[in-house]
Amino acid sequence: MPSLARILLAAAALLASAPIAAALTIPYDLPDGVYQIDWLPGGKNSIASWTYFDIPHDVNMTNTKWNGKLPLPVKHYDIHCLLEDHRMENVTVSNFTRPDDQSKAMAMLGNWCEITTYVQKDAMVFGLHNDMMWYVCNWDNMHNYQENQQRCSRREIAEASRLITSRCGEETRGELSIGLWQKTYGRSHRFGDVCNGKDTWSEN
Repeated sequence: MPSLARILLAAAALLASAPIAAALTIPYDLPDGVYQIDWLPGGKNSIASWTYFDIPHDVNMTNTKWNGKLPLPVKHYDIHCLLEDHRMENVTVSNFTRPDDQSKAMAMLGNWCEITTYVQKDAMVFGLHNDMMWYVCNWDNMHNYQENQQRCSRREIAEASRLITSRCGEETRGELSIGLWQKTYGRSHRFGDVCNGKDTWSEN
């Protein structure tokens, strides 16, 4: 289990990085785990709070009340291959596409989704294992309408992975945006953009 001091130090870097980019860059020393980042209402780049969850990747946690909605209501153009990143001009992307770490990050996020009631408004959650991550973004920012709660599930993540792979290739970075649900699933690494469409969110 990561020490609290390591988590706090890395989280300080996470908070410091938020105002300089529309998308979020994950610090290199942020320990493995699942993190929820809550953005301030009405602000694109200001983090209100963050929460760390010590979620395992080697067990399957199951929610018997809600296991997602399939098929995902997406079209071909809703899937974006994250092949370009201004922070990676001199980096070979294949160095970061580690299938085992990516599958573990995917399992961690899936477990979090299964045991959590909902994703906060205007928030993102990512599972991080070594350099690889899976994430879900909730770009519903109508904080006065709490009855419209956003959820995620292992089944939806698996379907998002299949669709991203079909469009972008095996183990590549990509995002799948579900406009009808105001939700995005994606897979990337800590050195790349996360919730790449954050700069398009409204400021209601």
